Formats: sequence, structure tokens, C-alpha cells
Amino acid sequence: MGDLRDPGLKSGTPGIGEATGNVVAAVCPPAHPRATWLAACRAKVAELCRVDLRSLAAIRIGLATLLIIDLIGRSRDLVAHYTDAGILPRSVLFENEGLRSYLSLHVISGSAYWQIALFLLAGYFAFKLLLGIRTRLSTFASWVLLLSLHHRNPVVLQSGDALLRLMLFWGMMLPLGARWSIDATAGPLKLCHRKDNSLLSVAGVAMMLQVCLVYWFTATFKDHPMWWHRDAAYYALNVDQLVTSFGLWIRQIDWLLPILTWTAFGLAIAAPLLVFCPIWTGWTRMLVIVAMIGTHLALAMSLKLGLLPYVAALSWIIFIPSNWWDWIKNHSRRNKGLRASPPRSRWWFAILNWLPTGLSISRRGTGDVLIDIPTDRQQGIRARGWEQVVASLAMVYVVVWNLQWLNTVSAEPFVPVQVAAGGDVLRMEQGWNMISPKAEALDYDGYFVMPAELADGSHIDVFTGRPVNWSDPQGHIWHDPGTRWRRYLRNLAKPDFKYYLHPFAEYLAKSYDEAHPPSEHIKSFDIIFMHELPLPNGGYQLQREELLHYVDMP
Repeated sequence: MGDLRDPGLKSGTPGIGEATGNVVAAVCPPAHPRATWLAACRAKVAELCRVDLRSLAAIRIGLATLLIIDLIGRSRDLVAHYTDAGILPRSVLFENEGLRSYLSLHVISGSAYWQIALFLLAGYFAFKLLLGIRTRLSTFASWVLLLSLHHRNPVVLQSGDALLRLMLFWGMMLPLGARWSIDATAGPLKLCHRKDNSLLSVAGVAMMLQVCLVYWFTATFKDHPMWWHRDAAYYALNVDQLVTSFGLWIRQIDWLLPILTWTAFGLAIAAPLLVFCPIWTGWTRMLVIVAMIGTHLALAMSLKLGLLPYVAALSWIIFIPSNWWDWIKNHSRRNKGLRASPPRSRWWFAILNWLPTGLSISRRGTGDVLIDIPTDRQQGIRARGWEQVVASLAMVYVVVWNLQWLNTVSAEPFVPVQVAAGGDVLRMEQGWNMISPKAEALDYDGYFVMPAELADGSHIDVFTGRPVNWSDPQGHIWHDPGTRWRRYLRNLAKPDFKYYLHPFAEYLAKSYDEAHPPSEHIKSFDIIFMHELPLPNGGYQLQREELLHYVDMP
């Protein structure tokens, strides 16, 4: 019989399964336990840091919706807040805001028509972002226009504006249009060919880290007796400028306020840690997400905080794991069955095929290339390398900035002046001290009284247009000027914003005189802030501060 050994083996080499003495040759050596453990750790870290493309799609839809709502809300005060005829003329802005005020597209002209054009342009790109049409371009344009709008009038900005701006910034480096978009289903560059929904990228990690930083650094400002003594919810719900009717009802339940205080403090510390729990990750993350979204919605019902609770609730969607999206998809299929689409709905597919051509500038593609960090030697990076570098540098900058925010008492800053200036221009700065002893909502709680003397000798409150009310702060709740005006008035009470008082007074006098006959024109008025200090045993103490006396010159 012939030789039955593998012909590829060298002469004299035993074949597979042949005995060499009393030892059988091993096919592959066993893996070292340490190598196996390291591989398992790498796999777990990659699992915890991955984001799902459907989570990114949900965030894209939410961000676009909030942008449109924000533009509609701001448009009501477009003339007052963003033109030279309003509360902040460009000359005052340039004098007090420095370099970044010159980098705003909204300061090119002080007319209302220019602002309307930019608002419509921002709404156009926000709508394209909502549908996922040229998603990367739409995200970048929305971020630029939002940054420009924030540069135009920073006095009306809140923490929710900062978080919305940061989420858009990280979104520019993520494939927000890879799912549930026209780019993915009918666009020139179809992204739905990728069946794997999980994605590991620096920008994805940075967005998750940004969400965690908001709560970790908020918790650091809660190291105060009012939190340990369970009084924080009481003080927060006693801010008459912010409290809603639901909040007024909640603050009457004495036994509930300590529970709310400790719950808010515990979630701020534990929630960002639990989403990275290495065991039962899916269930733990979903419990945390539901708890945080519910908390923010309850906060929105209790306090008038503008965009903040909604953007914060939306940001937690980034942590939804892939297996939960798969479960929702499979559950939906079981309920709906495998029915074919009815004929009457076929025209929707025709629209989807037309929209990318009709609404996109060109057919060159969306530019939404998926970004993947290699987790082993066989996997390569399929993305623009500069995006990884930018995301990495920005992530380090954000962490250092937050650390410096804690170091406000030190004379030596962590961030060099030149580097801080660059981040300041891009508004990467952030400070998450909401509802803390250092928060301006608590330090500057109160209401404004602006008694004016008219030409006919009568007196009114020039801001409300109603009789002057001195003694009843609750009476000012029924006159709600809106989110932006509330923020603006709260800032006016601070010494750092005294330069904006005179332009505000000029705007009030001019607006009132234009709407009334000469016999009722304003002669003079005062801007007075009634500082309301809540007392631990209930009630409040009023402190009167006269900020400005204005005389209307004919």
C-alpha cells in the first residue's frame, strides 16, 4: 500500500494523529489563561462602549424636533432679542462679548429681515436633519447656525442650550443618518446594506461620556447641607420664577420633598456608573434609562427649565443596547405579521425615492461613512481619520474644562488661555451646577418691579403694562414672559450683567411709547429687583435692589 500521509507534509514528519513515542502531536497549543482573560476584557469594554445605529437615529430625530421647537419659540421675540431695535444692539454685544460675537452670522445685519432669513435657513436644515436628508451636511449646518444664534444673544441662554449644542457637535462625527432616514433607504449612498447595527467610535464614546459628565459634575455641586438635610427639593420648588402649577402642588407634600431630594442626588451619582455595569448590562441600562427619562419629564412638569429636561432625557437614548432594539423589532413583527404593504401605501415609496433628488443639492452622496474602531487585527478602520482625532481632542478638552470648573477658587487654571479661547469661541465651555447652592436660580430668586411715571401723571409697571404690584410675588406668576425672557431677567439681577440694563430700559421705553399716544408716553421709570429669600421654616424674606433709574429723553 502507498503512503497515506498528507502529501503536503515533509518527509519524516508525522501525520495528524500519528503517535510520536507515547505523545500525540497537538493541532494547536492551548491559549494562555491571561491572554484569554485580556481578550474577554477587551470584548466587554468594546460592548460597553458601542452605540447602536438605531439609537443614533432616534437622537437625530429628537435633536431635529427640538431645534424646530426652539426656533419657533425664539421667533416670537425675534425683534426684541436679535435685532438692533431690541434689548441687545450689536454695538453693546461687541463691547461686552469679545471675539466670539464677531463670529456670528446673525451680526452681519441688525435688521429683522436678515434674522428671519437665517431662522428660515436653520429651520430648513433642521427639517432635513429630521428626515435624514444629507444628514452629515444638515447636522453641520444646524450646529453652525445654532452656534451663531447663541453668539448673537448669550444673555438668554440656558443649560439646555449648551447641552443641545454639544449633542449636535458630537453628532457631526457620528452616522446619525445610517438608520430611519432617507439617506439610508433611498439616498444616493445607501447605508442600509450594513446589517450590523452596533458601532464603536471615539465620537460615540465621547457622546456617552458627555452625558455622564453632566450628572457627575452636577453631583459635585450638591455637596452642601441643603442636600444632606433633604431641603434641596423644597428650595428648588420655591423659585417662583420657575415653579409650575404642578410644582406648587408637589411642594405642599412635606413627606415627598426629602424623597425627591435624595432620589435626585442618588441618580446623579449612580446612573452614569450603572450604564457601564459589566453584568446584566442590557437590563441595567434600560432600568437606568427609564428612570432618568421619567425623572426629567417629572422635572419638566414641576419647573420651567426650557429645553434642559427634554435634551437631557433625549441624551440617554444613546445607551439603549442593540438587543433591546432587536426585541422591539421582533415584537413588532410578531404583532403585525408578514403582511405585504397595501397598494394605497405604495406612493410613499415613490416619494422616498424622489426626495433625495428633489431636496439634496447634488447626488454625490451623503458623506455618512460609518466609523469603526478595530477590535482585533482582522478589522480595519472604515472612516475619516481626522474625525477620530477631532473627537479625541474634543473629549479631552471637555473633561479638562469640567475639572477646571470645579477649580474656580484656584488662581492657576488648568487650561491655557489660548486653548480656552478656542473652546470659548466654539462654546465648548460648560458648567453643570443646576439646582445647587451656587446656581443662579436659587441665588437670584425673585421678581422685577418696574414702576413708570407717564406723561399724564399715572403710574404703571412698564414691563407688564399693568398696575404696579409690590407685595405679592405670587401675583407675578400669572404674567409669564416666556423661557428666554425669564432667563434674561434673571441675568439682569446679577452684577456681571449691569451693562445690559440701559439698552433694556431703552427698548422698554421705545416699545411702550410706540404703542401709546403722546399723552401716555413714559417720563421715567425704575428697574427694581425684589430679591426673594426662602426661609427653611416656610415663607420668604424680601430684599429690594434698585438696579437702574431711567429717564426718557424726548
